[in-house]
Amino acid sequence: MEDGVEFCPHCGADLRATEILYTKPRGRGWDAGKVLVVLFSGFLILVGVPLLISGTALMGITRSLSDGYGYIGVSGVDLGTGTQAIVFRPMHVDEMVIDEIDGPMVRYWHPEPGDFIDLKFTLESNNGKDVFMGIVEESDASPVFAGTMYDAIIDIDMDHPNDRNPQITYSRHGGDLMEGSPADLGIWTAYAYGDELTLEWEPEEGDYWIVIMNLDGSSGVDVDAGLGVKAPFLDLIGKGLLFGGLVCFGLGALIIYVAIVRRD
Repeated sequence: MEDGVEFCPHCGADLRATEILYTKPRGRGWDAGKVLVVLFSGFLILVGVPLLISGTALMGITRSLSDGYGYIGVSGVDLGTGTQAIVFRPMHVDEMVIDEIDGPMVRYWHPEPGDFIDLKFTLESNNGKDVFMGIVEESDASPVFAGTMYDAIIDIDMDHPNDRNPQITYSRHGGDLMEGSPADLGIWTAYAYGDELTLEWEPEEGDYWIVIMNLDGSSGVDVDAGLGVKAPFLDLIGKGLLFGGLVCFGLGALIIYVAIVRRD
């Protein structure tokens, strides 16, 4: 056909160009399925957000308070007394036993506190004397220290973990001077001494005293003390919470996008 022909010479079809108007079909609105999808995905997001926050916070706290060796705690707390000893008493350690576990597992694995947590004590002398720290079971400590004068710590009020001068409440136990060095007593579950010392201990079930003295047994104990706790499962818990939060939040957002936004 020649250019400009408006009608087909054979069938008579209109050959003139016309505008094509396309109208998008209107959606059917929010049916019950969309409502359920939004509720479910919203629930996942609501669960995921606190998991993300708690996991991030736990990992941040553990790493900010860590001493670089996996121990979390405080250090440089000033302790002092005019007596021969500073005593923490008693420190109760519960047995780590799960009574609900039955079968062969109980015969092969009997968990102890030391399987889950390690303690690290540090001392630095402030008076030039070598200091002594010992951990002793209460049943062994009571007869030895019954007639000895010492100060027992009954409360420590710290404003923050880096507080070097917390409010410490002592209780004075009356008695006489102990003769000799505490290292010679032979009652200790664990002990260490020196002008700077580190004592690591895996706790076992029982009631314990923690005793700080001058190595020569003299009065006037003045030290900077620290306590660190290594609990590997804390970091694993933080990572687990963070991962679970990411999964819940991401899955909820993905469901909303695929089922509603993209579909519309």
